[in-house]
Formats: sequence, structure tokens, C-alpha cells
Amino acid sequence: MIQCPECRSMIPDDSAFCDQCGKELKWCPECKRPKRGTQCPLCGSDLVPGRKYLAGDLPKAPQPVEPPQETVQDKPVQNSPAAEPQRTSASVPPVAPVGKLVGNGWNLLLQAGDFGRRGGMWPELSTCQYVSGSHGRIVGTPGAWKIVDVGSTNGTFVNGRRLATGEECPLQKGDKIRIATLDFTVE
Repeated sequence: MIQCPECRSMIPDDSAFCDQCGKELKWCPECKRPKRGTQCPLCGSDLVPGRKYLAGDLPKAPQPVEPPQETVQDKPVQNSPAAEPQRTSASVPPVAPVGKLVGNGWNLLLQAGDFGRRGGMWPELSTCQYVSGSHGRIVGTPGAWKIVDVGSTNGTFVNGRRLATGEECPLQKGDKIRIATLDFTVE
């Protein structure tokens, strides 16, 4: 059984449409779960209509682009037989680390935004009645994320310590996060 992301009814896991609200389900081909929106909030994959997903008619994954190879440029140097060719390499920008919260069967990508039972960047939290409607916020940038409790009833905890309302707490790999009754680890 799966939960319809629209009406939250439990329906058979081979459904293209919710038999309760009638909405067509949109599936994440990576997470293999129905989600709301056009992209999966967990992995960023484009969602596909339920009929296509169940028929196996999935879009082809883009092929990875090879980074430019190092090139050798010969500079003419007069009267210098021992001159070496000058080496240059194309600059490839470093990829910023992307964090996530892992737990309860979910991989929640860390990104700036609000979260809670009434919506936000992690719609999965809407299934937990103990998460406040407007529970918390993630602020910062990749590599410097902070979590903030915005006055939730059941609290936000980092490594067992409850955050005060409005307190920003930096997140590091391995931290244990509790959002109401849900436990996660920062990866």
C-alpha cells in the first residue's frame, strides 16, 4: 500500500490514479514513490505520470558529459631547444557538497526553505501528526546549513538538545536530528 500525496488515502501500490480522490499519481522513477509537483523533493528527478511509470515508459536518463581533457599547447620559443610545452587544463568548477537528512525511510535533501505538516520543501512530513503545521526552517548554503525551530509544539532537536524558538543551529555530518517524533541523521 502507498499513500496518495494529494488526499493521503492508502491505496494499492500499483495505482496510476488514486481510487479515493481520482487524481493521477505522479511517480518518482528513482525513489519509486508517488510525489506532488513536477520534481521529486528528495532526489530532484522529474516526476512521470502514473500510467507511464507503471507501463515502464520512463524517459531516458541523460548521458553524463565528460569533463574537458587536459590540453598541451606548444609555444614557439626562439633559440631554446630544451623548452618544454606549456600545459594548461580547462577549469572545472568544484561541485558543492549537498547534504541530506536520512531516516524514517526518507532521504530529505537539505535546501533553504520552510518545512512542516502544512507544506514546504519536504511534503513527506505532512504524514506525521506530531509535526507542527509550520515547524522549522533550513537556512544557509551547501556546506553551511543551519536548522531553525519556528515555534513548533513538539520541538526540533539536534543531538538530543531541543532548540529554542528562532535559534539557528549549524548542521554537521553525523548530527542526529529529531523533528517532533521523526529521527534523522545528517549525511
